[in-house]
Amino acid sequence: MRLSLLHRLPLLHRLPLLHRLPLLHKGLLLVSIPLCFELGIFSLLLSLQNDMAIESARINKARMIGDTVNKVTHKLLIVQEIFQVNQNPFAAAKEIRAGMTELKNEFAKLAELTVDSKPPIHENVVASEIELDKITKELDAVKTMLATGQIEDFNNISKLFRPKLNEHFRKIVSLGLFELATSSAEEIDTDQSNAIRNQTTFLLKLAVATSALIGLLGAWLYSRHLVSRLNIVMDNAGRLGERKPLLEPISGNDEIAGLDDALHQAAQLIEHLDQAREEVIGMVSHDIRSPLTTIKCTGEALEMRLDGVLDERGKALLKTIEGNCNRILRISQDLLDMQKIESGMLSIQKQKNNVKDCLMAALEATDGLRQNRGITIESNLIPLEAKIDVGRIEQVVTNLLSNAIKHSPRNGIVHLSLENDKNAGYIRIAVSDSGRGVPEHLKEAIFDRFQQVSEEDSSRGTGLGLAICKALIELHDGKIGVDSLAPTGSKFWILLPKN
Repeated sequence: MRLSLLHRLPLLHRLPLLHRLPLLHKGLLLVSIPLCFELGIFSLLLSLQNDMAIESARINKARMIGDTVNKVTHKLLIVQEIFQVNQNPFAAAKEIRAGMTELKNEFAKLAELTVDSKPPIHENVVASEIELDKITKELDAVKTMLATGQIEDFNNISKLFRPKLNEHFRKIVSLGLFELATSSAEEIDTDQSNAIRNQTTFLLKLAVATSALIGLLGAWLYSRHLVSRLNIVMDNAGRLGERKPLLEPISGNDEIAGLDDALHQAAQLIEHLDQAREEVIGMVSHDIRSPLTTIKCTGEALEMRLDGVLDERGKALLKTIEGNCNRILRISQDLLDMQKIESGMLSIQKQKNNVKDCLMAALEATDGLRQNRGITIESNLIPLEAKIDVGRIEQVVTNLLSNAIKHSPRNGIVHLSLENDKNAGYIRIAVSDSGRGVPEHLKEAIFDRFQQVSEEDSSRGTGLGLAICKALIELHDGKIGVDSLAPTGSKFWILLPKN
């Protein structure tokens, strides 16, 4: 069932801001919501990526510090053992100088790696470099002594230089070399890379699912918003066609609200036109019928008084006057009946009556038209009773007989029948002619207002007769329709309940 009341609209419809936005802006708003969410997720992912990079750099730095400390420690042990494994003073001094160069390079790396570390880590590395410089200077002094021959015995050099070397190494170690290795190992143990990586993966999955959910929810709400408002417009369009009061106007300034406003303006215009039409019909019923009736009565009086005096041309003119008056009176009566039908003011008084007598009265009413066209009416009427408004059923049958006579060829045959219908509780009235028939696509439309089979029929009537017939039969809870006859002709039928 279509939503046709404003209080049934979803929450989106009650937001004043949305009502003021055109459809294009509403669509952009629908797109911007998930887009903003995705931008936020993207920013968060960038932050996590930055954290990941920082964490990776921290762990790599800790690993490099640990590796460098291990190299320094290993090289210190090697330098300390040189005096034990090498008896040549020049070779020992050369190896120690080479080892010291490597140690300086490794400590330079440590100084660079620890430049941003917390105090006193970097300061201790710089102090260790100073101790290495002292060792280098002492090596230079030993080299000078060897070159000048001040010391020739290797044991004397070992006794003189080795304690100093050990003292410098002890100072280097006491400056936190091992603690630096331990802290770097501890930092490696606190590696958060996997946690950040898992968090990023989870966030990506969550972002995709949430973005899809927001998109689907937004599309559902937006489509419901549009469909609900369009349903109101469709309901109002249907009500406009049925001349029913429209629903309350849709609030807002979007295109749908503008379309609904146009429908309300059209309804107001139709209401004004209906009022104008009623005024015209009222004028027809009072200001035209009375003088026409007077003209008709005057013509009849002249014909009676001047009978035997008027020639054939004069009598023909009086007949023409009478025929035109009757035609205009019928048109005015049809207009009045249609006005009553549309306003719901047409009523009937049903009583149990003999339907055959009613049909006989209709035959008598069309006798003059029948004779003018030389039509033969074959009737098959059986006495049947039903609760009917005699005057209105006579009006319907008279209209059907008049149409059959008009559309049948001259000297043709029209059939009228009254019988029990095969559906129990109903009677069937049928009027058949031998005219051109009713096309299949007009069998329903021919009972609408101002609808006729062809343009040449407009000279014979207003196109309201069958519409009035249908309304009168439906007031009797009956049905009316038409069937095509082979090879030519049509058969109009009426079903009326007996009770």
